[in-house]
Amino acid sequence: MEKNSVATQVFGPRTTAIKGGIIIDWPQARIEHRKGQHKIWQTRLFPMKILLASDIHDNLVAAKRMRSQETDQYDALIIAGDIGSNNTKEIFDVFSSFKCPVLYVYGNWDHGLDYDKSFGVNCYHLHLNPFALGDLRIVGFSGCTAGWGKNPVAVRLRQEVEDGHTTVISELNAARFIREHAISVIEAEYTAALQDLMSGSRRKPSQAKVDALDKRRRKQLDAVIDDSNKIEKSDEFNRYQHDLLSVSATAQAVNRAALSDVVQTSEWANSRTIVVTHDRLSKTQNDFPGIPLFLFGHRHGFNETSFQGSQYVNVSVLDKRLLMRSRAIAAGKRKQEYKNLNTGNYGVMEWTRQRGFAFRRVDLEVDPRWQDEWEVVDNFQKPGAPFLA
Repeated sequence: MEKNSVATQVFGPRTTAIKGGIIIDWPQARIEHRKGQHKIWQTRLFPMKILLASDIHDNLVAAKRMRSQETDQYDALIIAGDIGSNNTKEIFDVFSSFKCPVLYVYGNWDHGLDYDKSFGVNCYHLHLNPFALGDLRIVGFSGCTAGWGKNPVAVRLRQEVEDGHTTVISELNAARFIREHAISVIEAEYTAALQDLMSGSRRKPSQAKVDALDKRRRKQLDAVIDDSNKIEKSDEFNRYQHDLLSVSATAQAVNRAALSDVVQTSEWANSRTIVVTHDRLSKTQNDFPGIPLFLFGHRHGFNETSFQGSQYVNVSVLDKRLLMRSRAIAAGKRKQEYKNLNTGNYGVMEWTRQRGFAFRRVDLEVDPRWQDEWEVVDNFQKPGAPFLA
């Protein structure tokens, strides 16, 4: 469809039209219109309801639990990063079942995700790409100083640093390769000698002979020359490390400036714009004047603050695991067994023209009967332990 063409869809007595991606008129109903791989959505007039989630950390069980608690009553779902790089497709499949736009940015947990990856026709990456939702416009950028992943700016900056220090990088890689090769040869010779010793007699070889082989092995390992330590103490390597460390702060500044340009050059009013990032933006008055709402995650706790006319909302942490141990273990009746209990939360946002934005936190529902058979372990964690159903 050409940019200036009009797509219409009739609902009852009224007609909705989209021209060049801009809403002309719309009824109190949701319609969709394909544009490329994404959809332009428009929703009920009042009130607008949006689900908020963040810091999922590949926790598919928590995503499914959130889905089971909610019905298809929302106009959008916004994810403020840290979806995860392993179960991403499955998580988006769960969230796409809400049958509303799924709008997202990446966080430091999403380091393996390409920025042009499509997770479905109703999934929309907000990285410097505004999304029109009724009277609201939603936009953001992906990545944060804790980890930029495949953020295009960060990738370019890292490559520039690498290109500027090719000599020291090549010398360091060569030194590490030589050391690792020498160690692998010594270990292979030791393994072969030990096998010969074991198979050379019907009797088990004496411990003294085994110890002698191990002593020779350790002496050879200690004699391996490791030039990498010398290179890592050089001035050239220190300059390389300094330039590499500066990439994160520079990427933050460049992405922030790019987002500011998108916001300021848009024909939409700043007063109807929502900015979504993984970590909280500070000193927003200069770069984002008039923006009423900033959504973010990363800080693992639902929180809402206001400053100079703007609201800042940490949209909570969906992946919050509570480690439990079976009470039967404490009584000595069962072998050690641990499970995780999902105790995360998410948010719900409502918006009207008259009242603005309102928020509430929603906890993942937990069956209180778990306390009958399980007790909390608070002195260590086991993220890989299975979840309690």
